[in-house]
Amino acid sequence: MNRVKASYNTSLFFALSASFIGIIALLMSFNLLTYMYFHQNARTELIRNTSLNLNATVTHYEKHFQQLKIYLMNYIFRSDTQTLAESRNRPVNYEMFRQVQSDLQSALNNPILYINNIIYYFRDKDLLIDKNGTRDPRTMFSKLYVSSTYQPAFWNEEMDKRQSFHIYAGEPFREQTAFGQTSLGNLMPVLAKKEYDNQFAFIALLDASSMYAEFHQPVENEWFSIFDPQGRLVFAAGDRSDESDSKFSELTGQGSMVLGDSLYLYKRAKESGYLYVDMIPIRHITEPIKRLNFIFVMIVIISLLLSLTLSFLVARRFQNPLRGLVQAIEELGSRPAPRQSRIKEFNVLFHKVQDLFQSHRHIHRDLDAKNSLLQHYAYISRLKMISADVANIRMAIDSDKPYRLILLHLVLNEQSQADIAIEPHRAYALIKEMIQLHFSANYPDSLTFQIEQDRILTVLFEQPERPLLADEVIEPLTARLLPETLYFYFTIGVSPMRKDASQFAETYDHVAELVNQRTLGEHIQVFTEMTPTPLPLIPTLAQEQELATNLNVGNDTICIPLVNRLMEQLEKANAPAQQVRALGRQIVEKAVKVIYAQNLSVAGYENPKKVYEQLNQCYTLEQYKQFFQQLLSAHAQSIRSKKTEAESDYMVTFVKDYIQSHLGGDLSLDLLAQKLNITSSYLSTYFKEKTGVNLSEYTHVLRMEKAMEMLQNTDLKIQDIAALVGYLTVAPFNRAFKRHTGATPTEYRRQR
Repeated sequence: MNRVKASYNTSLFFALSASFIGIIALLMSFNLLTYMYFHQNARTELIRNTSLNLNATVTHYEKHFQQLKIYLMNYIFRSDTQTLAESRNRPVNYEMFRQVQSDLQSALNNPILYINNIIYYFRDKDLLIDKNGTRDPRTMFSKLYVSSTYQPAFWNEEMDKRQSFHIYAGEPFREQTAFGQTSLGNLMPVLAKKEYDNQFAFIALLDASSMYAEFHQPVENEWFSIFDPQGRLVFAAGDRSDESDSKFSELTGQGSMVLGDSLYLYKRAKESGYLYVDMIPIRHITEPIKRLNFIFVMIVIISLLLSLTLSFLVARRFQNPLRGLVQAIEELGSRPAPRQSRIKEFNVLFHKVQDLFQSHRHIHRDLDAKNSLLQHYAYISRLKMISADVANIRMAIDSDKPYRLILLHLVLNEQSQADIAIEPHRAYALIKEMIQLHFSANYPDSLTFQIEQDRILTVLFEQPERPLLADEVIEPLTARLLPETLYFYFTIGVSPMRKDASQFAETYDHVAELVNQRTLGEHIQVFTEMTPTPLPLIPTLAQEQELATNLNVGNDTICIPLVNRLMEQLEKANAPAQQVRALGRQIVEKAVKVIYAQNLSVAGYENPKKVYEQLNQCYTLEQYKQFFQQLLSAHAQSIRSKKTEAESDYMVTFVKDYIQSHLGGDLSLDLLAQKLNITSSYLSTYFKEKTGVNLSEYTHVLRMEKAMEMLQNTDLKIQDIAALVGYLTVAPFNRAFKRHTGATPTEYRRQR
């Protein structure tokens, strides 16, 4: 029985293997024949497809040129056009010109004409009419439609020629203004007139780029061009060399030729005589074939190896359990009944089929739920969709009017917030609305907008009949803002007169620097120019040392007068408020360092952030003095209270107090044992028994907690914090802090 099974299995294995090999050979033969056929016909097919594309392009261009000629000549011989042309010997009829302009705007709305503009050219009147109005030829072709070739002199020469319809070579046109230039794209001029009339004509400007995009299907790296019957280039799309242009003038009919490393396909139109040329680099044909050769060889090798391997494995694996596996797969519609087989592979596959059935059911339920959610989301998105058409709007700053910038910096007085019944952000918005109403009433063209919560910018434009003097602008504004000084501190910066729109950003930077010159005081401050003032070196080295020494010992009778003198010196020197605040911040940081170094608890300033918040609310010298009077008095009181505290009689309490007071110093076990006049081993054992932690671990945790507190609540530098908790350099402190918290000091501060 076993021999029969072995024979059956062996024959099935060879039968399956032979079948796979036969299929592989057949497929490889088919692929080889397909490749050979494609390799031989790729170039021919590319030329044929490109020729068909060129034929379609020629048809479109010729049809459009013919329709354009019919359209323009019909327009020439219309009765209203004739009436307009014959009126050149009479005074200008502007009502007739207005009607012509309206007709032009309607005609140019037809997109299939690809006409950017149509110009009525009255040579003897030196006058033009287009879709935007009337103007002289010099203005039209030197400002509105500027090109290197098509100037008024060129059109005067063309008007003298006996021709009724002519298409000229396309060129880039641009609009030139005092503030810059705007590209109008590649336009192709067309002249239409009566053959013997040299005083009136139509000049149509075709959008050559749009015509090319509509009439031609481009191929990668190609160059397409159009030549007139005399061999002159009319239009070109794509990068190319002009070396072969001279050879195109003699070409007739349709064909192809190879010049250098490029393939040229051409066709000359019978009606117009125009020559249409399509150039394709030969490498565009050969490179895909080379790549195809390599890819095909690799596919053949990989397919052969992979197919032989798979055929061997599949034939070997599926010779016995094939029927059972098919049956199990057919039962996916309902849960398959458990079954066992003596064949190991079948049992594995059957269990996998059961798992697939379970996964299929779970995935199906999950997809149903997610599909429902997606449908809800789609409906909500459809309901909230907002569509808007945004036209190109020319900003007022782009006009040729001189202008000034008025920058108002305002700060809400924190002490008067209780008197305001609205939110602070709304109070700022109301000031902006008040300023906008003030300027719009006196200067209708003014623009006022709130660029930041505390900065309001106004752009004032000078009127021809009203010069924009700085005093006449600022005096009414300050009078309007005077009642609001109970709640706000106002600083106003006024820029010089500007005439160039490109200086707008530079002018704003200038007025921003002006408002930064604000000094101490509650009155409205106005700045029209930079007035740099040499400031004294405050504090001096001696004053800084004196302040640090008295802060450490809590001597407020010296600290407070010293700080007041420093503030008064800066005010007498007319120092900006920013520099006064920087000095105040420097003093606060010194006091905070002493607090953490001595482990003090200052009443009313338990959270150091509160100190900085109160400092930022000082705007006058009196406010600074009052702030430092309270801070330094509380600071000194805390130091004096620390000194008068009774010392503990217990050893552990002494150790903890000493560590708390000397986090930045030496806290070794030997030093602490020496302080208590005991051995270090006894102190270590005793502290461990009483507290449950090692003395070194207790010290490390306390230092890290103090460092985390200072990182979260102060702006001290990391190197200063490291020194305050006993690390001489930053590197070991960073490593210890990261081991303790999982983040570096910088990351920890950013997260908090």
